[in-house]
Amino acid sequence: MNQGSGRSSEMSLQDAFTLFRRLGVNAETISRAEFNAAYIGLARRYHPDANPNTEDLMANINRARRTILESYKPG
Repeated sequence: MNQGSGRSSEMSLQDAFTLFRRLGVNAETISRAEFNAAYIGLARRYHPDANPNTEDLMANINRARRTILESYKPG
């Protein structure tokens, strides 16, 4: 768990799907390969080194990805 960071390390599966859907990825219906490709695209677009002020969004994208891969196992 991420103690002391002020961010929860857990995210509900529904919240994870909602975040990806808001970013244009329907993680509930795509294959695992498509999901991974979509994640890589989002990581490139929102990585804080490439796009300032996106650190929190990128942390949420990573948390959502981890939740989906652990809980749902798309495709």
